[in-house]
This record gives sequence, C-alpha cells and structure tokens, in this order.
Amino acid sequence: MNQILYMNNNKKKGGPLEIKTILRIFAILCIVFGCILVGQSSFALFTNKESMESVPIVEISQEGNQLLLTVKHDKIIDRIVYSWNENQEIILQGKGRVELEETITIPVGNNNLKIKIIDIEGKTVSYTNTYELEDGDVTKPEIELLVEGSKVKMVAKDETALSYMTYYWNDEDETTVEVREDSPKQIEEKIDILKGENTLTIIAVDMEGNETTKEQIFKGVKKPVIELAKDGNDLIIKVTDEEGIQKIEYTLNGVYYSTDPQNTGTSLNTKQFDFKQPLTSGENKITIKAYNINGLEAEVSGVANI
Repeated sequence: MNQILYMNNNKKKGGPLEIKTILRIFAILCIVFGCILVGQSSFALFTNKESMESVPIVEISQEGNQLLLTVKHDKIIDRIVYSWNENQEIILQGKGRVELEETITIPVGNNNLKIKIIDIEGKTVSYTNTYELEDGDVTKPEIELLVEGSKVKMVAKDETALSYMTYYWNDEDETTVEVREDSPKQIEEKIDILKGENTLTIIAVDMEGNETTKEQIFKGVKKPVIELAKDGNDLIIKVTDEEGIQKIEYTLNGVYYSTDPQNTGTSLNTKQFDFKQPLTSGENKITIKAYNINGLEAEVSGVANI
C-alpha cells in the first residue's frame, strides 16, 4: 500500500494545473495587456494633440507701395518681427491681442520680406516672400466724402501731385476739376446732393496716371423754406418742407419761442406751418430756425419796424 500511495503522489505533482491557478495567470495577463493598451492610447492622444496645434493665419495684400499685413491666431500674439533684406528688424508688440494689422512700406527694387510671429507660448512661425517695386510714384490718390447739410464735399489727396478729379451723378456727363498750382496735392469741390436716391462717382488721377474711383449712394433732401411777411402789426411766418417739419423756434426781441420747448422730439407732423406773431411798437428783431424730420436746419433773420 505504501508503494501505491507513493506512486499516486508523483502523478498529482506532474498532472495539469488547478483551475484557480489558471484563472490567476489569465487575470495577470489581462492586466498587463490593458496597461500596454492604455499606454499606447495615451501616446496616440498626445501625438494627435501635437499635430492639431494651430498656426497663425497671415494675410498680405499690396496697394501701391504699401503692404497691409493681417495676422490672426487662436492664441495671444506676443510679438511680430519683420525685416527687409535681412536688415534691421522691426518689432510689433502683441499687447494681448489675437489679431494684428500693420501697414508696411515697400522699398524700391527687388526685396525679400521676412516675418516672424511669436505667440504667448513662445512658439515661432516664419514667413518669407519677395516684393518688387519700380522706381517712381505708384501710390494711388485717396478720396474722402464729407456731408455738410444738403451738400457733399469731395476731397482728393495724393502724396506727390494730383492731375485732376472728375465726378458725375448716375449716368450724367462728367465734370472735371483741375488741380490748382497753390495746392498740387489736394483737390476739393462741394456740390449739392440731388433730391432722392442717387449715385455719385468720383475719379481722382495723379501726375503719374495712378487712378482711384469711388462710388457712394446719397439720399438727397432739402432744407426747410422760411418765408416772412408783415400784415399790419403782425408778422406772418410760413415754413414749408418737402419731407415734413420737425419743429420751429425763434427769438423776437430777446424772447425765445418754440413749438417744442421741452425738446420732447415730437414732430409737427406737417409739411406747411403758418402762424402770426404780434409785433411791438418800434424796431423788432427776429431770428427764426426751422428743422425738418431729416435733421436739416434753415435760419432766417430780419428786422420789422412798427
């Protein structure tokens, strides 16, 4: 019997592993494999994040001898550094902005422009481009339009010298304004704004033939019309306006009168307003102002003797 027991023990040691042992080994292998997968995923996420980092958007447009540089970024721009032909660098501070604009003058000749954008994290992106500028005047004139009551003032300017300016309403014939000898860099002209909606076109040309055209639509309105007449000891005041009268105010011998003394903004809601103002014996000084609903003002002053 002892011999049989001895043989049985040997068989047990050399036989298959118990189920609990197998499960433990399997669990350990699963944990190790999971750690490997987590490590690979983390690395992949880090790699994708690095590859998805944005870079500044740089836009450059040329107008004559000027470049308009626009830089946009999703991070704060620390500074922009640019230079022509590897010469002295010019630094533009970001000042906490994510978008910057700068006008850069192009030197005469063939030039290499280098731009560096440094963001708040210290990352630098560089751009280079070549620009050629011929010797001579290549800058176009500038045109400004200023509305003054029922008129528009046209101003053409050039950094060297203008030749002439032309303008026309809608499809009408052109009117030409020549440059004056005492003002070679600027031409000014003031004209009435036509009633209704009309398009004004202005063309300015400098001595080198550089040309600028500007169009603008104007809605023309007229000032109120004030008429005065005396009837015995009364002053007859008549105010008319094509669009509508907002208010009337006048001063007679130092005394102020108004149809809207509290400045409520209430319109008279009429295109014609007539009234009588009694006069006193002797000299009567009067100043009348009328305002229409478009904000235009007319003023008339006079003296009536009784």
